[in-house]
Amino acid sequence: MQNNDFYTLLVSLLPGVGASRYWSWMAVHNSPYAILTADPYQLPKLSPEAQQLLLTFQQQGENSPLASRAYQVLDNLEQQRGILLTHHHSHYPALLREIHRPPPLLYARGNTDLLGLPQLAIVGTRHPTPTGIDNTRAFARYLAQGGFTITSGLALGVDGIAHESALSAGGNTIAVMGTGIDHIYPQRHRHLAAQLLDQGGLLLSEFTPGTKAHAAHFPQRNRLISGLSMGVLVVEAALKSGSLITARYALEQNRDVFAIPGSIHNPQAKGCHALIKQGAQLVETADDIVSQLGGLMHQFTLPTMDLQSTPKSKLLNTQEQQVLAQIGHDRVVVDQLIARTGLSSHEISATLVMLEIKGAIKQSDWGYEAIHDTV
Repeated sequence: MQNNDFYTLLVSLLPGVGASRYWSWMAVHNSPYAILTADPYQLPKLSPEAQQLLLTFQQQGENSPLASRAYQVLDNLEQQRGILLTHHHSHYPALLREIHRPPPLLYARGNTDLLGLPQLAIVGTRHPTPTGIDNTRAFARYLAQGGFTITSGLALGVDGIAHESALSAGGNTIAVMGTGIDHIYPQRHRHLAAQLLDQGGLLLSEFTPGTKAHAAHFPQRNRLISGLSMGVLVVEAALKSGSLITARYALEQNRDVFAIPGSIHNPQAKGCHALIKQGAQLVETADDIVSQLGGLMHQFTLPTMDLQSTPKSKLLNTQEQQVLAQIGHDRVVVDQLIARTGLSSHEISATLVMLEIKGAIKQSDWGYEAIHDTV
């Protein structure tokens, strides 16, 4: 693995090197290999320990402690059937590339194809009310059935319910971790993590395998959750909570933020109310989110399908073909399609999302229209 991926791993294993420092060095040296061969005493903010490790690597190469550590990480990943995704990798998420100083590398276990599909983050309190639980389940199921990959943080409460609900709906979900991918936290979610992997989900982290839970890691995880997603839905959150940190990152990353309002007497609703006052979109149904984000779906493709060589009709299931046929040659709105097909509002919305992902239709201010030259 003597390539940019391996060199990126080596740089990331230097003590004290995170995304900010990595990209500041890359701005000067242009490649991870150039960083590794630079004068250790000329690299800004490199600790004495890291200077010595880098100097030894330059002298001893693969026999150095730094290289040995990198090979240990790769061996660990292989044993777990994990994968290293650096920013050089084709599977590195496109939306994540857009944020300021994205993680130079990610550790993944599971279905990495999900990183190329549209993601919607669902986050919230670890102590949801019964209403919060019901809302999380309803929104996560609907959005998962509608083609969104549900991304969350594997935490207790809203996070875990969002993952479980996406899986129960037969949808996709990604768990972004504040630990290494080999260290499930909280331990109560070990079964959920195993179920997630069994059903084609993905565990994802920017922390080296073996990394245990630490309070400072979770804001970093939250930044990754929002960076991966088209938007962030906050179900319930107190005024001081990690969910509001995720929402703040989302706003900084130019992502949509959605919040479900609640009772003025519910302390777990105060964070959502604060977000709405600050400009987050108040949502009452999952259709509110689909309507807002549906027009952005054209930027996503299905990574496991060859859309250029496969006839479009072969990519559509029976219901998708039925809806496409009813769109015809003129723009239509959802209510027209409900009347023409007899399908429910939920079924129509979910089908329209998948048709957009597959490139069979497009959305405008006036409704939906078929892309006939690709059908």
